[in-house]
Formats: sequence, C-alpha cells, structure tokens
Amino acid sequence: MRNLKHIWMGALAAGALAGCSRIDASTANTVPTTDGYTNNVMSTNDAAGVTKESGSAGYMTTTTTGVPPATMQYDNRPLTEERFLTEAASSSLLEVALGRLAVQKAMDPEVKQFGQTMIDYHAKARQDLKTVADGMNLDLPVTMIPRHQKLLGKLQDESGASFDRKYMDAMEEAHKEDLAKFEMVSNSAASTSVRAFAIRTLPILRVHTHRADQLEDKVERAGN
Repeated sequence: MRNLKHIWMGALAAGALAGCSRIDASTANTVPTTDGYTNNVMSTNDAAGVTKESGSAGYMTTTTTGVPPATMQYDNRPLTEERFLTEAASSSLLEVALGRLAVQKAMDPEVKQFGQTMIDYHAKARQDLKTVADGMNLDLPVTMIPRHQKLLGKLQDESGASFDRKYMDAMEEAHKEDLAKFEMVSNSAASTSVRAFAIRTLPILRVHTHRADQLEDKVERAGN
C-alpha cells in the first residue's frame, strides 16, 4: 500500500507541474517574480526623439537576480521583451495615425474601411499592451520611434490613388514585421505575461495581415 501511495502522489505532482507549464492565453497573466531584465530596449537611433509616458527614467531596466529573457533576434539585433513591447506600442501608434489618414484620404472604400479598422482595434489593444508593460515596470512610448515617424511623414504628403497604394504597401510590410515578432515572442519569451500577450494577439494579427495583403494586391492591380 505504501508503494501505491507513493506512485499516486508522484503522478499528482507530475500533473501539477505539467499544468503550470501551460499558458492560458484567454486570461490576463502577470510577470513571474523570478523574471529578470537587463536589456537595452532600442538602438540609439530608435530611442532618439521618443517621448515616454510619465514616471520613466529611461529604457534601461536592470535587476541583479532572476532568469534572463530568452535570446531572440530580429533585424540583426536582440529582440528583448522590452524592445518587443516598445516597438509594438510604436507600431500601434503608427497604425492609428495612418488609419486616420486613410479615413480622410483613401479613394478606395475598402482601404478607407481598413484604416477605420486599425483605429478601432488599436485603441482597444493598447490597454492590453499597457497592462503587460506595467507588470514589468516598463513605460510605453507615447510618440513613435523615428522610423515610424518618418513613414508617417511620407504618407502625409500623398493623396489619391498614390496614397492608397503606398498606405496599403506600408500596412502589408508593418503587419508582416509585427507577425514575425509576435510569433517569435509567443514561442520564446521568458515572461509568461509577454508570451501570453503575443499568443492572445496572434489570431487577429494574422487576420489583419491577410487583409492587408489582399488590399495591397487590389490597389496595385488598379494602378496598372
């Protein structure tokens, strides 16, 4: 009987550990207290000219204990969790700003509607992103990183069919970049909260990427 009891207890323990290892992407997760971060969020070029939300002392967050984030690479640079969240926030700001331009300037009604979809979605999605960042004591930017600001500036000067083509081309590229990052983070991020955020976001991100591809093809064909 003692041996059977030990076997039964061992099975229960193994089941508990297996359950803890899974991420429930339908719930809000908090950052485990053992997570540690010693990372630069952005390159010097990206950090220049970016305004952060109040309370931030900078984009360097350092601890001396805990588990370091998983090593991820994107665009020949480490994709730290802080860089991922910061660039996701900037991308969200860009898509809202470009969406407003599309609502005002787009000739194609479907392009105009896509712009409105970006405004509506990212207005809601930013709160989820902010909740994850708050759990990491990370202040999200309230202005875009320089390369996003530059892209917005270029499209502000466009109009008519040219705007439709360049806007959808920008949306196609932006969504493909975001999709690559989110897929990487969903598999490799060290923090449960960051990983779960990526998993929660991926389904709608795939839908938006597919729609951006469709519309980009449509406006390109119309221009030929």
